[in-house]
Amino acid sequence: MALTSEVADHFNLKKDDDLYWSESSWFSWAIPERKINGFFYNHFRPNMNCMLAGPAMWDASTPHAWDFPFFDWQAMRPLPQGRFGIDYDKYDFMTDFSFGIKMLEPLKRYRLMYDANGFTLDLVFEAVAEPHEIGRREDHGFDGAYKLHFEQPGRITGKVVLEGETYAVDTFSIRDGSHGRRNLEKCTPGGYLWSTADAKTGFHMMAVDANQSRDTLSVGGYLMRDGVVSSLAEGTRRVLERDGPRVTAVEVVARDQLGRELHALGRSVCHAEVILFPDRGMWWQQYAWDYDGHTGAIGEDQEYYGLQDYRQWHRAGPEAWAKR
Repeated sequence: MALTSEVADHFNLKKDDDLYWSESSWFSWAIPERKINGFFYNHFRPNMNCMLAGPAMWDASTPHAWDFPFFDWQAMRPLPQGRFGIDYDKYDFMTDFSFGIKMLEPLKRYRLMYDANGFTLDLVFEAVAEPHEIGRREDHGFDGAYKLHFEQPGRITGKVVLEGETYAVDTFSIRDGSHGRRNLEKCTPGGYLWSTADAKTGFHMMAVDANQSRDTLSVGGYLMRDGVVSSLAEGTRRVLERDGPRVTAVEVVARDQLGRELHALGRSVCHAEVILFPDRGMWWQQYAWDYDGHTGAIGEDQEYYGLQDYRQWHRAGPEAWAKR
């Protein structure tokens, strides 16, 4: 069943009283020709009366957040003024630190806004397909990750201005949204990867590394081909190369529920190493993907870990890195 605007575009006012209940929204943006990647990301924590939110912009010069061209991830800030779900909504709000979203067309167009600290962002995301829901799971720690989670391919356009220099943005993209308990420390390490090559071609996969091998197995995602989106029936994210502990090349082999097969090869373009949550570490990388007749299509590969797994993997050493 297709997601409705009532479910995907608005807060779930039937939330429970779990302190870790979260309403999240993420938009990817990039300037591929300049090897620039970015996110526009937020989590509302209504039962804690706070939120996490901010934009980021990085390039190939550094992987460290403190040295990005721009980074303003706010880990604990007050909710917007007013009543949750009444005076402001999931895609209709502005914070006191100048981070905001405005829905322009339900399930279709969203304006992203930020203006502070020498950085201005004004972008519009326009979907090219309906949102695709990943079903709830109880395994691999996902019971503490979400109750609803969806992705939606699209195109993002507009501009960002950093310290007086204007950067035009016009690229294919993806967004996601979720609600439910969000505590990721016990989630099995894995990969989150996607590409949107054009308005009719793309894929998304979430995969888990249950066996500590080079092959991480799909637990959700989609294939979009000729404008038709179908859920993945099976798939593998295979690590081909690493630079130390970081993945630099990935192969994707998958089949969707329509029987269509996907074979994609991706290579890292620029990477970030971030800890956005106290319980989570990850490499967040722009990737160039080859598949379905496209070469160098925009996308990402995100390899994520619980914080202690992340620390241990960094310290594992060359012999361990070569096996996984």
